[in-house]
Amino acid sequence: MKYQIEIGGQKKVVEREGNSFRFDNQEIKYDFHSLLHDQAVVRIENELFNVRLISVAEDGKTVKAMVNGKQAEIVVKSETDLLLEKMGVNGTALLSAKKIKAPMPGLIVKVLVTVGEKVEKGHVLLNFEAMKMENQVKSPGPGILKSIHIVQGDKVEKGQLLLEFE
Repeated sequence: MKYQIEIGGQKKVVEREGNSFRFDNQEIKYDFHSLLHDQAVVRIENELFNVRLISVAEDGKTVKAMVNGKQAEIVVKSETDLLLEKMGVNGTALLSAKKIKAPMPGLIVKVLVTVGEKVEKGHVLLNFEAMKMENQVKSPGPGILKSIHIVQGDKVEKGQLLLEFE
């Protein structure tokens, strides 16, 4: 799986392969040793790093940590995140407060909510398949579902209205 990692403004493409990573097609071996639930020692090649987790953003994509006594912010984006960005769609930005629209063309795999259902931020509303990958559409905030404009098996186009909230 490929990821884009941004640390201190520098972006790197990273590919994980078993117990190693590839940074710009160069294999990097690592060992991970947990000390406590929020601390670890990581050996990358021949260098040791003491890492203490400070926080993880609600979306799980931004991590703040102390690395050898210095604060670091790490932003991790998957291939899907990068594809959505490239298409002009940004995770939660694709979801307005009242209307949920298709982020890209795809197939509705499963609708996981019903009209009148109360949902909280992050609640999975539906699964859809695009470019041979299954994706989840989550609620951008709390609300009550007003209407559903699709059913399982529907093919949808980018920007097509899927769900509406009150």
